[in-house]
Amino acid sequence: MTLQQLHYTSAAPGPDGSGFRFTAVSDDLPAALLGEVEQLVGYEPPRAAPARPTADELTTFPIAFSHHLLSDGSRLLCRAVYTGTDYSGRYGNFHAHAVRLSPADALPGGMLPIQAWESSFWADSTPGDGVLAGEPTSAGRIDKARLLEFVRARAERLEPFLADVRNLFLDPDAPQLLVVERDSADVAHWIAVASAVLPRERAGRLTFTTYTRRPGLARQQIVGTSPDADTDAADADRRFRVHDCAGGRSSPARDDAPDAWASVAARLWLAGLPELVSGTVRNPEGTGPDAPYDAGRLAVLAAREGVALDAAGRTAAARRAMEQPPTSDRFALLTGLAAGGTARTAEEWTALAALADEFAPLAGHAITDPLVRDLRAELTRASDEPLPVLLSLHRLAEALRLDLTAALPVLTTRMSAALLDDNDDNDDKDRAAVRAALGAHPELAAAVLGSLDRAAATGDPAAVARVLADGIPGADLEPHPHLRMAAALGMAGQHTDRPGLLDSLMKAAGAEHQGEPSVLRTAVRLIWGDTPIRPVEAGILLAELPEAWCRAAGLDDSFVQAALDSEPDDPEAPELAKALLLNRATTLAPRQRAALLLLELAGDLTAGEALTGYAGRAVALRAQALPLEPGIETRVSTALAERLLDSTAPPGELLALVQGGDEPFLRAYDRAARREGVADRMRGTPGYAAECFAAWQTAPGAGALWEEIRTGLLTSVLRPVVRRMPAEDVDELLGDLRRRGGPWASAFQDWNRPGVLGRISGRWRARGGNRPGTAGARGPGDIEPPREERP
Repeated sequence: MTLQQLHYTSAAPGPDGSGFRFTAVSDDLPAALLGEVEQLVGYEPPRAAPARPTADELTTFPIAFSHHLLSDGSRLLCRAVYTGTDYSGRYGNFHAHAVRLSPADALPGGMLPIQAWESSFWADSTPGDGVLAGEPTSAGRIDKARLLEFVRARAERLEPFLADVRNLFLDPDAPQLLVVERDSADVAHWIAVASAVLPRERAGRLTFTTYTRRPGLARQQIVGTSPDADTDAADADRRFRVHDCAGGRSSPARDDAPDAWASVAARLWLAGLPELVSGTVRNPEGTGPDAPYDAGRLAVLAAREGVALDAAGRTAAARRAMEQPPTSDRFALLTGLAAGGTARTAEEWTALAALADEFAPLAGHAITDPLVRDLRAELTRASDEPLPVLLSLHRLAEALRLDLTAALPVLTTRMSAALLDDNDDNDDKDRAAVRAALGAHPELAAAVLGSLDRAAATGDPAAVARVLADGIPGADLEPHPHLRMAAALGMAGQHTDRPGLLDSLMKAAGAEHQGEPSVLRTAVRLIWGDTPIRPVEAGILLAELPEAWCRAAGLDDSFVQAALDSEPDDPEAPELAKALLLNRATTLAPRQRAALLLLELAGDLTAGEALTGYAGRAVALRAQALPLEPGIETRVSTALAERLLDSTAPPGELLALVQGGDEPFLRAYDRAARREGVADRMRGTPGYAAECFAAWQTAPGAGALWEEIRTGLLTSVLRPVVRRMPAEDVDELLGDLRRRGGPWASAFQDWNRPGVLGRISGRWRARGGNRPGTAGARGPGDIEPPREERP
């Protein structure tokens, strides 16, 4: 095969002109490509290079060995060197020698482009005879021994460099790699490393240059340069992944997860086994895009060779091992995984736990000593680790027969919390892991059930009931009364008779536990939760449960609260108050007792059973019950007002209320008296109107509040009724007041003496107003209009 070649340098005048020009070009090389090629073969010496170098100094100039992809799909492999002076003696000359490889061409012997570094084929000057013959060969300048020596000297940059090379393969838009070295030969070594870890076809098309003074103009995938290159730092950070091995700043590690493949590959290189890396890359087992870079496969090979791996490598090896059946060299792999050597991560512990069954036969064997040591240390500090990690540690420790007594409480607490926490969808995996672990480990199941039983007693029993409803593998609830009740609740379904359900749950707990205060508390919280106990329910429980149980379980407070917080129209509340006053009097606080007495009194007033003196008693109790609950306030105020407005109210009760001066009660009386029902009753029953007049004439001047209320009622309620009464009703009202004796009748006459408006309304009443059938009727205060005089 004859390869197309070209030479480019500054030459003496000739047919093609003078200065920099192509001095030799293969006849069959397409002329249309020469313009493109000319832009790629140029050379600028480093800024720090001597302006007039000697022959010896010329040998120190970097060599620009480059591989380009041309627009027509062909490739250009070029070597450019600085030659000092040109034909005219001026400094600044260089010579470029290049070969073009068509898309179908390859280098002799399948050689990779970088293997032609410093081949004897490359010329530093144009051949005098113009004959372009020969082909690149491998000079053997970059062999395995030199490469290993090279990477060991730059071990800290090897792993990130390999990660970036892998990214070149996986991502078409990956950033270019900028390699900064003082010697272009070292850049060539980096390119050789990159070529060795790429699939063969991709390595053959890897574009690179070992040197350019202007990296910002370079378009190759790997760009080599010197420390004094014309590089804009900000532009370099955007465009390149920088690997500076000359004392400058390299790109920081990527933000994503560590590259396990690069980690393992770097360790294999440093261990002198680069062929294992090349072999897996160029002979992948899978077909996917990531197949050449299977970190697990490479890590298994490394572990079997005894190469120490970091946590990412060991994790990859363990995961790969789980995907394949054990082989004869499994022992070597397990030995490598157990050896550790660097801090183990949560991911590694989880992966190692998956091999617990394989480690179990090795428990007590010397090879597991490092693993046991690391595991013991991890168990002492892993309480904050994710729950799957804790479970992995437990599984592995169990396989290695470690004592888990100290670690079990922490694990139990975390497992119980995971089951009880249903607020975060992300915890579904944790709950699934816990249930799987409980099914496989009876001792864990027993410990977690004990923890859940305690949580039901002291925490949220409803949450425990939900856990049990979802099922717990291998759950034995017999020793756990709180769990038995929680399970019974789940089987009870909808239940409107809550006191009856309480009895069922207590029976589910077992007769031996029914007297335990915590059991009764749990049963109540399971049924009522945060919902208050209703008075009717409190009354039933108060009657049916032993007093000692209620007191020990703290239910008495709930019963009292049920009464105090009752609604004004709850029919059972007064009876509950009466029962509490009868059965729990010694445990009531003074304010509670006064409030319950008011609630009881309200019931008696409504039922007409209140004893004489109730108004004064209500005023006195209210003062002791402050601050009084709104429901009781409304209830007793309403009942007291209605009782005082009833015609059967004992004499003196209203006076006692007035003299007590209790504003809320007096205001409630005022509101009740202004209801339309009171006015309707006065219209239909003149005797009741007389009673109201007498009541509202009681204790004039007893206080500003009462004076305001009574005069307002006389004016706004009674007077409109009386003004519209038929004369006979007014007479009946007046007769009732006379029968009472005292000044009531005369007081009414004085109060009812009409003024001008009264006379007008009297005339209206006398004429019947708008009422049919009342024409000519007369009432008190009516006057006859004067007769018209006739002549």
